[in-house]
Amino acid sequence: MDYEDILSPVAMYRDRLKAEHAKNSTEAFEELFKRSGVDAAANAALVQVIRKLEKEVAALDSKLKWWKIFRWAMILVAVAGTVLAVMWLIHVFGGDDLGVTPPVGASGGGAAALALVLIFGVLNGKVKLFSELVAARRAELEKHLDEAWRMMEPLNKLYRWDTVTSIVMKTLPIMAIDRYVSVARLRQLADHFKWSDLSGDATSVLACQSGAVNGNPWVIAEELRQTWGLKTYTGTLVITWQEREYYTDSNGRRQSRMVTRSETLVATLDKPIPVYNQSKRLVYGNEAAPELNFTRGPNPLSEAEGGILNSRKLKSAIAALEKKSRDLSNTFTIMDNREFDACFNAVDRDHEQQFRLLFTPLAQQEMLNLLRDKAQGYGDDFAFSKRGMINTLISAHLDQLDISGAPRIFRNYDLEAARKNFNDYSNEFFRVFFFSFAPVFCIPLYQQHRNFQDIYQGIIDDGEAAFYEYESLANEIGDDRFRPANAATRCILKTVVSARSGGDAVLTVTAHAFRGEERVEYVSKYGGDGKWHQVPVHWIEYLPVLRESRMTVCPAGTGDHLEFAGKVGTPEWKERLKALGAGGLNPLFRRGLAAFVSGRN
Repeated sequence: MDYEDILSPVAMYRDRLKAEHAKNSTEAFEELFKRSGVDAAANAALVQVIRKLEKEVAALDSKLKWWKIFRWAMILVAVAGTVLAVMWLIHVFGGDDLGVTPPVGASGGGAAALALVLIFGVLNGKVKLFSELVAARRAELEKHLDEAWRMMEPLNKLYRWDTVTSIVMKTLPIMAIDRYVSVARLRQLADHFKWSDLSGDATSVLACQSGAVNGNPWVIAEELRQTWGLKTYTGTLVITWQEREYYTDSNGRRQSRMVTRSETLVATLDKPIPVYNQSKRLVYGNEAAPELNFTRGPNPLSEAEGGILNSRKLKSAIAALEKKSRDLSNTFTIMDNREFDACFNAVDRDHEQQFRLLFTPLAQQEMLNLLRDKAQGYGDDFAFSKRGMINTLISAHLDQLDISGAPRIFRNYDLEAARKNFNDYSNEFFRVFFFSFAPVFCIPLYQQHRNFQDIYQGIIDDGEAAFYEYESLANEIGDDRFRPANAATRCILKTVVSARSGGDAVLTVTAHAFRGEERVEYVSKYGGDGKWHQVPVHWIEYLPVLRESRMTVCPAGTGDHLEFAGKVGTPEWKERLKALGAGGLNPLFRRGLAAFVSGRN
């Protein structure tokens, strides 16, 4: 691919890459379909039967629902009618007059009798009949669904963790995507590009990808973060008191009496509560402009072309930047392209020369095109931070996508639905992926600069997995397997390699969570009785708890889960897993790595 072509990301995606990736996705699915040997005609016929049965089940279920509602209505009529008849009969036989007239009592008795006849003579039979019909059709539907799943199993088995990423690399050859995140890749970012990722015990990686663009490394991580928020707890106390009330009687005389007053006192307390959020970020390393730092976030001014009001806001922002530029107390100097400076809004930049080195007139115009485009991309929905040689991009569209490419996403019993789902996911994955990188694609120097340490190409499929990968494997196994017994919140899973033998790593997985302890605090509130009262407010104090477990991760020896599934059944692998403490558990396989919980510490 000609590197200059990528410098206009919006135009390139619109005019070439979108259609090219759609074609590559279609070809990839058809190749999998051809390899699977699934009979398309037979599957279509079976799915047609399934759809017909689904409609029948829905129709029968709806009729069953209405018959049940009718029966419940008749039960209510029978109960109400019986009550009225009994009340009337009590009076007839010399009891108290309960206010039920003979016509009402007789009507109630007649209605109850009719309702009972309907319930036992018709409705119970209808409910039973339709219940049996629904059960029979559902059983038939499940039978055909099982058959359809078996029919599609040869295709469902062919999806791999790298199926979609391999299509991305075919569409965009300058993009390399690693099989898994390796220690070497993170070390490259840390040692050469000075990336410092101090996530601590409050952040855990849920999913990750890594690779290189024209030799420049990147990593995408979806992270679960625990922070502290405030929750408002409310308590109430009902107070009563007596006070003298004065009034004028019917004779015009002023009288007094004691009356009882009541009031509900309400008190609130704000107390800390752990809050959990998930977000993704793209970290990209490039040696260009190594002394430049800046930040920018989504800016409504990027839509200034959309109306007069926004245009006025843009002019006002430009005027403010021009004033800031004239202020000699700072180093900010406004660009010739005022609109770019106002929309990109990186006013905290600390090296004007290097900023201009990156943001050439071409880069400024392409960045504006990107910020204003919502037809191909996502508009201005991203934050861009540069710290030395590390660029961090956070975007709303990246947060919305499952970046794992997991085979489970594509499994289906319906061939046509599987084809559509595969192509839709692959095309959206590429769109999200491409426009997550688009801000750096807009910068010519980033595209032209290849880091001199581009000797790391060999890490794409090999090497020791990084803690990013270990944490995401633990999270995929599920925090239920690591959760402390008394935890009341989600878990932040952290991993540390405690032992290593060859390529096998025994990890200590520490699950950080919180238990909840009920507390009560009394808040003084002034009542209408002229006194202070202590209102109890019940709240929860969250105290840290943790649990350590052991997880083993070993190279699967293949990136193909079918090949791995065959290996796991061999005596050699069974013996190996036994020695590693798998205890008969089936390992989780992902992207060339196998993982399983091997005990508690």
